[in-house]
Amino acid sequence: MTTATGNQVATKILIVDDERNMRHTLAAILRDEGYAVATAATGEEAVERCNREQFGIVLMDVRMTGIDGVEAFRRIRRHQEGVRVILMSAFSVDHLKEAALDEGAIAFLSKPLDLDKVVHLIGEVKDTAILVVENDEGTADALSSGLKKQGYRVTVTESPHDALELVEQIRFDLVFVDVNLPAMNGLELYLAIKKITPSAVAIMITGMDEEFETLARAAVRRNAYTIVRKPLDIDHVLGLLERITGKRASGDMRKPP
Repeated sequence: MTTATGNQVATKILIVDDERNMRHTLAAILRDEGYAVATAATGEEAVERCNREQFGIVLMDVRMTGIDGVEAFRRIRRHQEGVRVILMSAFSVDHLKEAALDEGAIAFLSKPLDLDKVVHLIGEVKDTAILVVENDEGTADALSSGLKKQGYRVTVTESPHDALELVEQIRFDLVFVDVNLPAMNGLELYLAIKKITPSAVAIMITGMDEEFETLARAAVRRNAYTIVRKPLDIDHVLGLLERITGKRASGDMRKPP
């Protein structure tokens, strides 16, 4: 049994499935991982529990008697906007998968579940390593502080040279790159990082200057994930990162429109 950490104790999980054995098996596994776990047998019960209690994560089946998991997810998010919802289904429901991910579910997993993958996904957001390459001290401080408060591991540098040295030595899952950098612009740096670590997801940062907006868009055309603009909306950035984590786990890395 894994020793519970402070983050695990603080993360209360609701498992929603109309199959009793499924609920009990998942609950037992996650309790062994140190999480506090509650269960519900229907979408209606899940919505009611979420109206009364705060959950960090809801792991919910899609096909259930009564309202389905996607509709329950939508109702839960009206009352608990910050809750992370992971949907699961034994059926091919691509239209529901796309809708749920676009509306903010962090993952959509296929049954039979890979239990190791479920446990990893639940903890992954706290284990994600992020590199921030930002020349503006205020933006760098605000982004770093906001990410660290949510448990992300963050490294910050203003130097493209230092950024390239870091990615050669450390595996970063996400990289924020300002397009306005000294010595090398953000597009050039992104392309250099991509050669070293193709699996890293890159998010470009830009101000309103047309020259830098053009560079950021060029990076997105070369497979950077998206653009965020200054002044940064940290809540928006955090929501974006949760969606990226879930999309990777769901095998759906469609870029936002």
